[in-house]
Amino acid sequence: MTPFETFDGVLNVHVAWDSSRDMPSGMTVREFDRRADRLVAILPHAAALAAAGRLRDGSDHAGPEAHPYDASVLHVWELYRMERDGLPARIPGLPDAFVSADGIANLIVDAVSDLSDAASAARAAGWPLLRVWMRGETDPLPYRFLLVRP
Repeated sequence: MTPFETFDGVLNVHVAWDSSRDMPSGMTVREFDRRADRLVAILPHAAALAAAGRLRDGSDHAGPEAHPYDASVLHVWELYRMERDGLPARIPGLPDAFVSADGIANLIVDAVSDLSDAASAARAAGWPLLRVWMRGETDPLPYRFLLVRP
C-alpha cells in the first residue's frame, strides 16, 4: 500500500485516492474563480448551471485561499470534464466501464455501495487502477471520485 492508500470497509476496496478525503490545499480564491469560470464556460448547459450554482454562489471561502472542499469539487469536475468518456474498457461484467484519455479504466456509479465485485473484475481484466465516479442518478456531475486499486 502507498502512504495515502486506505481500505474502505463500506466500499470494500483499497482506495489509493479519494476526492472527499484527499483535498487540494493552497489554491487562492483568485485561482479558484479563474478555473471555475473557465469550467462553467465549457460544460454542457445543464451541467454548467449546476456548476455555476455550486462554484460561484455556493463556495465558502475564508480569507485569501479557497476552501479545500470547494477546491476538491472544482478538481473533480475539471477532471470529469476531461476524462468522462472514452473507449470500452472490455471488463467482463462491467459493460459500462470505459478507458479515458489518460489510460485509466473508469466506472460511473449512482450510489456508494460495495465495489469489491467491480474491483475484482477490473483486476481479472488486467487493470492496475479503476477510477470510480460517484454521482446521483439524475445529477449531471459527479460528487466524488476514487482511484481504486483492484
